[in-house]
Amino acid sequence: MHLLLLMALLAAETPGAGAALSEERARQILPRADLHALTDQQRAQFLEVAGDTFGYAGCNETLARCLAANATDKHAPRMAELVKALLLEGQSPHQIIDLVERYYASFAKDKRVRLADYECPQMGDPKAAIAVVEFSDYQCPHCATVQKPLRDLVRALPSKVRLCSKYFPLPGHARAQIAAAVAELARQKGRFWPMNDLLFANQEDLGDAALKEYARKIGLDGDAMLKQAYSGRFDGVIERHKKEGADAGVRATPTLFFNGRHFILSPKYEFLVFSAQDEDEWQRNGGGWDKD
Repeated sequence: MHLLLLMALLAAETPGAGAALSEERARQILPRADLHALTDQQRAQFLEVAGDTFGYAGCNETLARCLAANATDKHAPRMAELVKALLLEGQSPHQIIDLVERYYASFAKDKRVRLADYECPQMGDPKAAIAVVEFSDYQCPHCATVQKPLRDLVRALPSKVRLCSKYFPLPGHARAQIAAAVAELARQKGRFWPMNDLLFANQEDLGDAALKEYARKIGLDGDAMLKQAYSGRFDGVIERHKKEGADAGVRATPTLFFNGRHFILSPKYEFLVFSAQDEDEWQRNGGGWDKD
C-alpha cells in the first residue's frame, strides 16, 4: 500500500488522540526498520519523522521510502536507529527532525573545523583515523560525567578512535584555570590521565591543599607543582587551547569534535559509538555513505 495512504488511514483510525502504530503495521510500512523496542505511539512518531526527513544516503527519497522493501540504501537502517534512539530518549518528532538534519549536515567538509588534534593529551592508538577532540573545564559537572563514556568509546573502537583532551576553563569557574595548569604539568611529567581523573572526581575541592594532595597521590611534588602552575608557565598552552576552541565555535563545555565535525548529539556512550561508526563509514567512502 502507498505510504501516504497508510499514513492517512492511521490518522483516521485515531482521531483527536495520540496516533498509534502496531508492530505488525510498522513492518508492513517500513519493513527495513526494526521498531519492536518502541511503543505503538512511538512507532507512529517514527513514521511521522521518517515521512518528513530526507534519507541522506543513496536512495534520494524520504527516510520512509528508503526503508521500503524495494530500497537498497545501506545507510537508511542506521539512520532509522538514530531516530529510534532519540524517540526512546523522549524527544518529540519536531525536535528529532531538526536534530537529524543538523547531524547529517555536520558531516560536510565545509562544516568541519581544523583542530590541532595532536597538541594535547592523547588516549588510544596514535594512528587511529578518528580524532575525538574534547574541550573541557575541570569545574564543569557535565565534563566530569562524559569522562567515562569517552574512555569507553576509545576502548570499544581501539584501532579507530583516539581522544585528544583540551583545556577550556570558563570565566565563571574560579579554580578551573589553575586546575588546567596542574593538569598540564602532570601531562609534561607523563601523569596527565591520573591527574585528570582526580581533578574531575574531586571538583568540589580544587583548593591548593587538595591539589597538592592529588599530586602526592600520583607521585609528584605538590609544592613544586603549584609554584610552577602559579608562575604562569602553562598559561600559554591553556590560552592556545581556549583560542582554538573559541575560533571553532566552542561556547560551553564539554564540546566534542569528531575529525573537526561538531558532535551535536547527547554525549552518551551509545551516541558516541554511533557517531564514531558513522565517521568511519564517511571517511571510508571518501566523504559519503555506504550505498547499494
